[in-house]
Amino acid sequence: MKLRVVGIIILLSLFLFFGFKKVSANKNKEQSINIEQVNILKYIPENNKLLFISNLDSFNIVNNNVKDKIQDNFGLIQESILDYLGIDLGNNKIEDIYNNELIISTFENNKKHKDDILIVFKIKPEKTIEDLLNLPNNIDQIDEIIEINRENKINFLNFIYRSEDNYIIASSDKTLIKNSIIHSNNFKEKKFQYEEELLGLKNEKNILFTNKFWESIFFDKEIFTENKEDIIATTFDLKNNHLILKSYLLNNKKNIDILTYDQLTNQENTNEDNPEISIFSNIKNFDKYLKPLINDFELNFFEEFNQNENQNENQNILILNSNKDWLITFEKNNEDQFDLSALKKLKDFNKYTLKQNEDIYSIYSKDILEEKDDVIKQLTYENIYSIESGGLQIISNHLIDGKKLEKISKKFFNLKRNKDKSAFLYSKVNIKNDNSNKIEYFTNLQDLNFLIRNILKISNEESLEIISQSIPEKNPILYKEIILKIL
Repeated sequence: MKLRVVGIIILLSLFLFFGFKKVSANKNKEQSINIEQVNILKYIPENNKLLFISNLDSFNIVNNNVKDKIQDNFGLIQESILDYLGIDLGNNKIEDIYNNELIISTFENNKKHKDDILIVFKIKPEKTIEDLLNLPNNIDQIDEIIEINRENKINFLNFIYRSEDNYIIASSDKTLIKNSIIHSNNFKEKKFQYEEELLGLKNEKNILFTNKFWESIFFDKEIFTENKEDIIATTFDLKNNHLILKSYLLNNKKNIDILTYDQLTNQENTNEDNPEISIFSNIKNFDKYLKPLINDFELNFFEEFNQNENQNENQNILILNSNKDWLITFEKNNEDQFDLSALKKLKDFNKYTLKQNEDIYSIYSKDILEEKDDVIKQLTYENIYSIESGGLQIISNHLIDGKKLEKISKKFFNLKRNKDKSAFLYSKVNIKNDNSNKIEYFTNLQDLNFLIRNILKISNEESLEIISQSIPEKNPILYKEIILKIL
């Protein structure tokens, strides 16, 4: 997806959440309409590449704790976006014009080798195009496509139109406006392009539909071939100054809908244990997309682990990292058990083992003397610990007590339980805090932050990705969640 369009959508979403300073008492009494019922859908032409739909009632979202300074900053964002699009409100305020329905869609333009954009939004009955353009001359505004021409200014939108039912249609291409009008006239005879997808998202207020997925840890053409029947739906929500984006790969012909993800996204109860990195995958696909998130010891471990000829390539692995503490968990193979002592990194380490009930604890340690500049020094290497418990083997750089051991075991088997029995591919990666910067798709935020650097900052707080693929499905089920912190 183009950063320009996605950036506008993200900023508009934030504006819709934060944009109004006052709560309207009458507005709060109105019953919110489900997104699949909004009238604006009839103005969406087919064959769009990207479609953003919003019926967010901002008055119901405003948090009384939001400071005026933050709201003022979003006012600057609003002005910047509108100026870029070619809209000039003059002395008007957007909350006095905008009437809670918006779509943004893009369309391929082979002649220009770039995408055209179509924006439709509802305005209040008493408002006109003149309130949006602030031009010196009067405009015949209803049922006429008007060219937007601002001397010495960039305007992304070139044409604008107002319908009799108070919808503004603006586009970079005049033909798209004509197609939108034609589609609205024939809407009752046609089925909305994303009608079935909307049924599972009817309680959402901001939805983005595309055929292209966000950059993903799991994105690999070998396992994720492009399919025109696949739809990626992304929802936008704001909680405690965090913008939450959830993306679902949907395919109606394969019965992959929102309900499919209920079990897949089931979050196990981690209580106070909240690791910065949590990775569950099989050995076969581990190093393909997770190398940036593991340390040298873990990488060496997997390389040697994979060299075991009798090792099952679908062996499940769980990694948990917090600060400098890390651990690796996998199921023991009683017939051909992995010998940690055989690791090259632990070749000269001393091993001591202690058994408690049915659990076996081992420590691998090493101290040597080294001479440097005629001085004898003691070198102490990092200890490595191993625990065999309840069919699992845990390897870590810190000693784990009984309570944490129980939580780790529960987490492992909960994740395994979520894996469908026929699935040959299942991975779940949850990355938090500074570790999120290791993921490539967050680099786009640098460009976005540059544009708004004096107003606010958007930082990556957490990323969750889950992929599952079962026989005989050709394409996987893919879920992605991004939490962005708004500073």
